[in-house]
Parts: sequence; C-alpha cells; structure tokens
Amino acid sequence: MRCFLTAGTFMLAVGEMRAQATGATGFESAATTIRGYAVPVSNLMKAIAAVIALVGAFNVYFKMQNGDQDVKKTIMLTIGGCVAFIAMSEALPMFFN
Repeated sequence: MRCFLTAGTFMLAVGEMRAQATGATGFESAATTIRGYAVPVSNLMKAIAAVIALVGAFNVYFKMQNGDQDVKKTIMLTIGGCVAFIAMSEALPMFFN
C-alpha cells in the first residue's frame, strides 16, 4: 500500500513540474511577442499625436477667426495632448526591455 501511495505522490509531483515548465514557456513566448509590438505601437502613438496636432491647429484657427475667448485653453489642451502621447510613446519600449 505504501508503495502505491509513494508512486502516486511521485507521479503528481512530476506532473506539476511539467505543467510549470510548459507554463513558463508560454509566458516567455507571450513576453517575446509583446516586445515585438512595442515599436509599432510607439510609432502609432506618434501618428496619433500628429493627428491631434493637426486637428488642434484647425480648431485653434477657427476659434481665433470666430473671436472665441477660450483660445489659450484650446492651445494648451492641444499641446498637452501631443506632449502626453509623445512621452508615452517614448516610455512604452522602456517597459518591455
């Protein structure tokens, strides 16, 4: 009876070790794949910042032509959005190194 319990315990331990090795390989594969996406996502964020700058410039121009009072606020929001996206696009690859 002891022999069967010992063999059963050994089989469970070996099975758990194999499962952990497979899980570690899966996590490593996922981490490598995500690292591969860091540069394209960074470039996409820079492109989004460029679109924000263009739309913001047109928005500021139209507000200035209409004589609105919140032109400074619109300029600051546009610049803030561009700076935030560019900062995030530069910081993103640092998280995956």
